[in-house]
Amino acid sequence: MASLTKTKAIFGITSPRTLEKIIPEIELLTNLFTGEIWTGNQDLQADFFENLFHSEFYEGESYPSDPALAARDRITRAPKALGFIDLKPTIQITEIGKVLLSGKRIDETFTRQLLKFQLPSPYHTQSSKIEFKVKPYLELLRLINDAGSLSKTEIALFFSQLTNIDKYPIILQKINQFREEAKDFEGSRKTYVSHCFEREVLEIFEEEIENDDLRTRESLDDSLKNFIKTKSANMKDYADAFSRYIRATELVTFQKRTFRLIISPQKKDEVDYLLHTVSRQPYAFKNTSEFKHYLFSPDSLLLFSDNRELLIRKIEELGLQVADKTMEIEKLKDLLQELRAGIKAKNIEERKQELKDFKELPQIIEVFEQIRNKEIPDPPLFLEWNVWRALVMLNYAKRIDGNFIMDIDGMPLNYAPGNQPDIESEFEDFGIITEVTMSGGNTQYNMEGESVPRHFGKAKESLGKEMYCLFIAPKISDGALAHYFNLNRMNTKLYGGKTKIIPLSIEQFVEFVKVGVEQGFNNPKVLKDWLEKQWEANQHCDDEQVWYNGIQESILKWAS
Repeated sequence: MASLTKTKAIFGITSPRTLEKIIPEIELLTNLFTGEIWTGNQDLQADFFENLFHSEFYEGESYPSDPALAARDRITRAPKALGFIDLKPTIQITEIGKVLLSGKRIDETFTRQLLKFQLPSPYHTQSSKIEFKVKPYLELLRLINDAGSLSKTEIALFFSQLTNIDKYPIILQKINQFREEAKDFEGSRKTYVSHCFEREVLEIFEEEIENDDLRTRESLDDSLKNFIKTKSANMKDYADAFSRYIRATELVTFQKRTFRLIISPQKKDEVDYLLHTVSRQPYAFKNTSEFKHYLFSPDSLLLFSDNRELLIRKIEELGLQVADKTMEIEKLKDLLQELRAGIKAKNIEERKQELKDFKELPQIIEVFEQIRNKEIPDPPLFLEWNVWRALVMLNYAKRIDGNFIMDIDGMPLNYAPGNQPDIESEFEDFGIITEVTMSGGNTQYNMEGESVPRHFGKAKESLGKEMYCLFIAPKISDGALAHYFNLNRMNTKLYGGKTKIIPLSIEQFVEFVKVGVEQGFNNPKVLKDWLEKQWEANQHCDDEQVWYNGIQESILKWAS
C-alpha cells in the first residue's frame, strides 16, 4: 500500500502513458504467471519484463538496468490501481479484467474503473498532513463540464490541487480568475503561465518552503528556483496523464480549433447521468476484501448504457426504432455501438470534405508549429493526425487512411497500432506509407530504424504496387538518415527488395504541402515522378547528406 502523506496534490497514473497499452500487458502477465506470487518476487517480475520486452507490442528502446523495477512500474500502477488484476495473494485476472480482455466496448470498461479510482483507498492510505477526499477522474469530468472546457495548463495549475471535493468551488473560481487575468496581462502568454505556476507552487508547498525542505528526487539542486521548476514539471506531467486517461472514456474530446478538452457533444447525456448518479464521496471500506469486491466487479458502478430505458431512448433518438424492448441489454448496447460507428464514419468523412478546398491550410500549418513547440495536448498523436489532414487536403488518392484511432467527433484519440504504418495512401499504380515520429537523435534511429522498413515491406507485398515511404520528424537524425540512405541501396528480402524511404523534416513537409497547394497539384503521376527521382538520386549520391540536400532543393518545384 502507498501512503498519500508524501504528496500535496492529486496525481495521474503516468505508466503507461496511453491506457489502452495495458491490455496486451495484462494478457501477457496472466497467460504466463496466473497463480504465481508477485509481491516481493523479483525473479518473477524480471522474468515478466523479459517476456514483455521481447513481445511484438512493447515499444521501449532499451533494456532497463533493473527489469524487476520496470515490471512493477508497468503492473502496479494502472493495471492494479484500476482493478484489472489482483496481485495478492497471487496473480489473478479479475472479473472486470476479463471484460477488458474481451475487447468489447473498452471505453465503457475504462469509464467504470476510472470513476471508481479514489483517494484514499486501501491501495492509497490517508495522508497524515492533509485530508484526501476525492475521486479524481469523476471530478475532472465534472470540471470539464462546469468550466465548459479545460486546457492542459489549467489541469496542471488548478485541478491538481483538488485533493478534497470540498475545494471544488475554489478550484473552479481559480480557473475563472486565471482566464480573466490572462486577458489583462500585458506580457506574453508564456510569461503569464510561468508566473502562475510559480504562484501556485509557492502556495501548495508553503510548508516545505518555510522548512527549507527543497530537495527533490529529480535533482541535487536544492534551490527554490529549481524546486519551483521541478514541481511545475511534475504538475504538467500529471496533467498530461489525466488528459490521456480521461480521453480513454471517449466521453471527452478536443475542441476543434483550440484543442482544449470538452465534453463530447455526442456523449453529453451520458456525462450528465454520471455526474448525477455516481457518488462524489470516496467510499469507506471496512477492509481490503470489501474494496476488492467493489473494484473488481463489472456491476458495482452503473453507466448510462446500463439503464435499459435510457439506452432504448438513446437508440431511438439516433434514428432506429427498437421493436423489441425486451431485448437483452447487451444486444441493445451492440445496436447503439453500430449506430455510433455510422456517426463516426460520417463525421470523419465530413472532416475529409472540409479539407478539400484548401481553406484549412493555414490552420494545418499553425498546428504543425504548435506541435514543434509542444504547445498541444499530445504532440505525437496530433502529428499523425495533422500529417493525415495535410495528405487528405492534397487529394487525388484513391484512399488515404490514417491508422490512428479517431473518436466519434472525428478528433484523434489514440495512436496507430504498432504493427501498422501510421498512414496509408493508395493511388492507381503506386502507394505511399507515411511514418511520423516526434523522437530525435539516437532515439529516432532506435525506435524507427527497424519498424519503418518492415512496414514498407509488408505494405508493398499487401498492395502489390510500387511503394514509397515518407518518413517525417521534427528533425531527421543523422543516424536515421544514414540508415535509410543505405537501406534504399540494398536488396533486403524482408523489406521486399530495396526500400524507397524519403525522409522529411516537419518544416520540409509543410513546404512540400504548401507547394502542392500553390501549384494546384492534381496529377498523382507528378507525385510518383518526384518520389522516384529522390530514390534514383539516392542510388548514385556520394553520401546521405548530399542526397538529403538534394531532397531539400527539389521540394520547391516538385509539383510544377
